[in-house]
Amino acid sequence: MILDAHHHLWTLRRSDYGWLTPDLTALYRDLLSDDLEPLLAAGGVTGTVLVQAAPSEDETRFLLDLAQDWQKVRAVVGWTDMTSAAAPQRLEQLARNPRL
Repeated sequence: MILDAHHHLWTLRRSDYGWLTPDLTALYRDLLSDDLEPLLAAGGVTGTVLVQAAPSEDETRFLLDLAQDWQKVRAVVGWTDMTSAAAPQRLEQLARNPRL
């Protein structure tokens, strides 16, 4: 088994990627599993770890949804505000997904 231990996927319509601006011309586009799949196949990669590209729980949920539909994703590295008083409950809710 060969794993890609760190990659990102995003879609511009989510608009919570503050770092992703039009001047980053090579990156300023949707980047989803269909874009990555041929590269993984060429390298013999059989699984991936999908890492959040924005510091938001919405991003984490988005990635968990992608992982549900794309079986190559073995794990998701997500985000929650650990300074929030609600962090334990948020973590408990997010951790219900076995891929987190």
